[in-house]
Amino acid sequence: MISIKNEDFSNNYELFVKLCSITSEPLKLVNENCQDMIVMTADAFDRRKKMLDLREKLLGTDGEDMLNAKSEDFSRLGNILNELEKNEE
Repeated sequence: MISIKNEDFSNNYELFVKLCSITSEPLKLVNENCQDMIVMTADAFDRRKKMLDLREKLLGTDGEDMLNAKSEDFSRLGNILNELEKNEE
């Protein structure tokens, strides 16, 4: 993650917006007087949120249930993962 001084971000806002859009990576804004902040595009945030929600669902299931699950459950999971990958592109 790239760290940028708050002043540099303010002075070169358009440049950093393009950088965030191209890389889909967040920027860390640092300021001596305040806590650091993370800035990212709305699209990148939505993708990360979807991935985190899916990960949370997967980790929230019981491991035994996963081993005993029907194959159609795994097909459904595969469809969900494919859908998320399509949205990332």
